[in-house]
Amino acid sequence: MKPLYGTETSKALSYLGPGQTPRPMIEALAQVKLAAILAQQETCSLYPAELFELLQEAAAKVISGELNEHFPLDLAQGGAGTSLHMNICEVLASYVNRAAECRAGQSPQERLDPLEHLARFQSTNDIFPTSVILMSYRFLERIEQQVIHLQEQLVKREQLYEQWLMCGRTEMQDALPITLGQVFGAWAGPIERDRWRLHKLKERLRTIPLGGTALGTGFSAPRAYVFAAERHLQRITGLPLCRSQNLCDQVAHVDNLAECARGMGLCADNLYKIASDLILYSSSFCREIRHHEVAYGSTIMPDKANPILLELIRGLAMECSSTADLIGLYARSGQLQLNANLPFLAEQMIRLASRLEKALTTASGPLMEALVPDRERLEANLTSSPALINTLRAALGYHGLKKLLPQIKAARISTVQELADWLEAHTELDRAFLDNWSSPVTLTTMKKDFR
Repeated sequence: MKPLYGTETSKALSYLGPGQTPRPMIEALAQVKLAAILAQQETCSLYPAELFELLQEAAAKVISGELNEHFPLDLAQGGAGTSLHMNICEVLASYVNRAAECRAGQSPQERLDPLEHLARFQSTNDIFPTSVILMSYRFLERIEQQVIHLQEQLVKREQLYEQWLMCGRTEMQDALPITLGQVFGAWAGPIERDRWRLHKLKERLRTIPLGGTALGTGFSAPRAYVFAAERHLQRITGLPLCRSQNLCDQVAHVDNLAECARGMGLCADNLYKIASDLILYSSSFCREIRHHEVAYGSTIMPDKANPILLELIRGLAMECSSTADLIGLYARSGQLQLNANLPFLAEQMIRLASRLEKALTTASGPLMEALVPDRERLEANLTSSPALINTLRAALGYHGLKKLLPQIKAARISTVQELADWLEAHTELDRAFLDNWSSPVTLTTMKKDFR
């Protein structure tokens, strides 16, 4: 098909070079344009009936992705998104004019102009930011659901391993007993906070500058059109978007998008921490949670499995964190009444959301299946560490335990029960006390007195 874009898009191509507008951006922009078109027609009957029908058809095709090839501009562009706005205006107008000509068999008497018709009552400065907000809101919705799924997986394992004792560690040193369930429960904590943080971010992201036109003053846009455009966009998207009560602010500032990116970045930071913990637990030094072989770990060493899923998550998380920081830089670069770097910000938002979704789906799916705790190893590491002995301070005293440590280490004890038997034989502690002491509940929960 002959390109539907026109002169202004061709000019942009001459200095940007060929590329492709990302699909999420095209869809969001087309939905905002459709809302504007419907509002134009409702409030001032701008289009003849036949052309209006074709215009809705054209917008639907852009939204569905059928006309993606006619959007050849990368988001890395100057002009605050003007070239992309010109692009969609030209595509919609060209589609309608060609279709009308085919129907009539000759050049139609009435033709649509990309600017006189498709951009009336609109500016790039309210249309494009509204599109970026719409796109980002959808990203938040998807990511929120993936965070919920990961939280559910972690809570499931918190319950599954609630009786599995292991060694808790601080500053990379053995400390006190903990259950593996408590470890998974601790990981679920920040993910739960991510869940509610993302949910709250949606509330602050849903305000849009649609109707503010160039500066947020609403110049040239009839009040009836502005209200109608907002209503139609809500219906088209099914989202609780609402027009900002301070349109000059909404056009000039994009800190709401930076906040959205920071929320995603925090989620990535939490994934990084969890993956880092699991790399230690699965390492040759610890071997408490095995990472099944997903692929060969070496071209030279046959018996080597790498924690590639954990490394993938960490790598993606680092990229997400740096991208969130970059979005913050773009957000603060606005000057006076506009942020001209919004196309760059939008490009990075797409990258951030894509990488974070991949990290989350990897964590909640393949990773959870690949992790297999080794209960015997957990217990062996616990009993060979000072962690269990540290819990007896109240019963045997700080200095008394210090004297016993060399003997306990020399005994090479490998289970909790063996340690209880040794303590019964070598200290004043009786069997009733030791049976109570050695239970996971006693060792890992608060109590007034375990005697």
